[in-house]
Amino acid sequence: MATQIIESLISAEQGVKSVFCQVNLQGCLNQDIADFHSLPKLMRHYLDKFGYKDVNVAGVFGSQSPLFPFPQEMGSAFGYIGYTALTAAMGGCHVVSVKTVDEAAGVPSADSHRQSYLAALWILGCWKDQKFEIDNAAIRKEEEVCQAEVHAILDKVFELGNGDVAVGTVKAVEAGVLDSPMFHQHPRGRQGARHPRQRWRLPLPRLRQPAHPRGYQGIPPAEGRRAREAEGRTMDYYTSIEDFWAISKGRLKGIPEQ
Repeated sequence: MATQIIESLISAEQGVKSVFCQVNLQGCLNQDIADFHSLPKLMRHYLDKFGYKDVNVAGVFGSQSPLFPFPQEMGSAFGYIGYTALTAAMGGCHVVSVKTVDEAAGVPSADSHRQSYLAALWILGCWKDQKFEIDNAAIRKEEEVCQAEVHAILDKVFELGNGDVAVGTVKAVEAGVLDSPMFHQHPRGRQGARHPRQRWRLPLPRLRQPAHPRGYQGIPPAEGRRAREAEGRTMDYYTSIEDFWAISKGRLKGIPEQ
């Protein structure tokens, strides 16, 4: 979200008059819906703050572009497509993108494209005709945490750039306080490699209990203990691998292999 807001500010400076928010669904329903609600508000806030009040925030794009493997089994893949469409509908998205049902297994066919879209459209069509308010304390808490984290990261970016967004972004990436799993850097000629000093320097406020879920490496020992007590597993490299594969297996939390 922080990188999208930075992109919107730089684009606005170049004369762009309309921007669109994209949220990649990650499987946690409360968190995904909170992200749908939060990003347009945050983007509007920063555009106004920097004087781009004439730039339109056109809507929210729910994207099935996860950071974990897409299910390879056809039935599971259809389930995931339906879940994505429903989550986007519940979050009030204006656009939703779903993957083709068989793309994890090979090159999709024209018919599989059609079947995937029909599955999503069935969900969206049924939801469109219903009036159902989605709001609860968990979603509101996720919105609070999300917005606090984005503000913390962007405040540091602006501080490093002395108010210049572009300069601050470069310095923030170099310092490791701005990061993205989609970055492709080239230290020592290795695409996608990360500089060692960039590990766990994001200026995130400690608002989550028992531990911050967006990262295992670098969690302070006290938070690690609370996480272990809450979930019955250690927040280590192996847990991150279990969680990485969870969605493709129809679970939100990874289950240790026996």
